[in-house]
Amino acid sequence: MPGIDTAALAEQLAYSPNGAMARFSIFALGVMPLLAVFAYAEIAKLAFPSFARWQMASSKNTFRTSLVIKAIIIVLTAIQGYGVMSALSAMGLVDDAPGVTGAGVVSFVGASAVMIWLADMVRVPNLGNGIWLLLAIPLLGALPREFATSIELTRFGAATFMDWLVTSLAIILAVVMIVVANRLLSGKDGEDGQPISLAVLLWPPILANTVAGYFFIIPMVLAPELFSDAPGLLTMAALALSAILMPLFVCAYYRLIRIVRPDIVRSDIRAILLAVAGIQVLVCVGMGLLKQATSFSFIPSGGMLIACVTVVLALIGSFGGRSGLVP
Repeated sequence: MPGIDTAALAEQLAYSPNGAMARFSIFALGVMPLLAVFAYAEIAKLAFPSFARWQMASSKNTFRTSLVIKAIIIVLTAIQGYGVMSALSAMGLVDDAPGVTGAGVVSFVGASAVMIWLADMVRVPNLGNGIWLLLAIPLLGALPREFATSIELTRFGAATFMDWLVTSLAIILAVVMIVVANRLLSGKDGEDGQPISLAVLLWPPILANTVAGYFFIIPMVLAPELFSDAPGLLTMAALALSAILMPLFVCAYYRLIRIVRPDIVRSDIRAILLAVAGIQVLVCVGMGLLKQATSFSFIPSGGMLIACVTVVLALIGSFGGRSGLVP
């Protein structure tokens, strides 16, 4: 990254958990700006089905929508990049040379432009563009390192055999439920085999976390000591709110499907979406509680686990020569 004071950075590495500062680069923001803007666009489609119908009406409308989304991503990245450079400057990790902050912002914007290009170029079977693959790769790539860290915790007595047993069983059960949700939406276990978009499985946990974050802004501003004294309370409250919001977003998808894609409405669609919503709640709340109860760093959030398993299933279906989960 341009302008980084390497000497000051070397001093910070000793205090960086898991070597995070050592891996800091212009790709530090990763796919998050893309995911945030796509999430807002998804909420807009759920709130205004006419917008989704307009977008699907022609390729020109789809292109225009994509162009606006990409422009918003670039603006958001520039804002976040400026915040990151300001924070690094306050920490004394950036040189005092003029133009360093601007160069850093430009670097972040360039990195996001590369991410946008990759998301457009990479096509994951049945998942559309490559946003979900870009989201899953960092988590899957970090698993060996995080797993090794957890083994070290066990050696020093910070984790027990029972912790490993409970964690393993919980993750296996969660993966099985996600596979079942994929099969239900694929139409393989339905009455007429008509597939339902995997967006119904992937987006609600992300959207629930996004909306839940806004609900806690006012309480955290008015009573910050409430959450600082009991950080676990914030996590539990966020899990409870997400558990309420996820089924609501699934219902919104049902409404959207009935308006925009009535051709894929199946006789058993309500039962399927109800089962999918239940799986989302169980996986996300279960993973959240598991992270609270154990010291393992490799436990993903429920939304990330759903995304990773779904991406892996799509890739396996592609490599196996099958048509996949959805067209």
